[in-house]
Amino acid sequence: MSKRNIVLSLECFVQKNGKYLMLHRNKNKKIMPGVWMAPGGKREFNEGLFEAARREIKEETGLEIKNLRIKATGNAYLKDVNQELYFHFIFADYAGGKVKQNSEEDGTLVWMFPEDIVKLDNLLSEIKEIYRYIFTKNNKVISYKAVYEKGNKMVFFELEKPL
Repeated sequence: MSKRNIVLSLECFVQKNGKYLMLHRNKNKKIMPGVWMAPGGKREFNEGLFEAARREIKEETGLEIKNLRIKATGNAYLKDVNQELYFHFIFADYAGGKVKQNSEEDGTLVWMFPEDIVKLDNLLSEIKEIYRYIFTKNNKVISYKAVYEKGNKMVFFELEKPL
């Protein structure tokens, strides 16, 4: 068996005045170029999930967050880069700060209402599949797995059913 290429990551949907901060990734990115997703990134060695979310949001957006909660967890296999992503989708409330202007290299940050997010061209395919589960007021956490052929072309999705 070949060595597994695993990355622990997260996306954090920051909410302020009914809108959520979304990232439109640069078209030159190696992974998911030109795709809309929530800001986030990789967890560092021995870093807690919420600690990583606070750090990533501060680094990428300049914002402070509070009231963190997990809405989804799972894994996605990206065939084109032979990488497994084990992730959490976290929701948080805005606590302070001003959105920094990202460099052209990173992408563009935009505040959006949930009903506009789901209509985006090139929205991360997973978000389209789980939108109705994560943009709710309940505290249920869902789990799923997905496989991507190349970029944002998802070829498999399965929502796991709790026993």
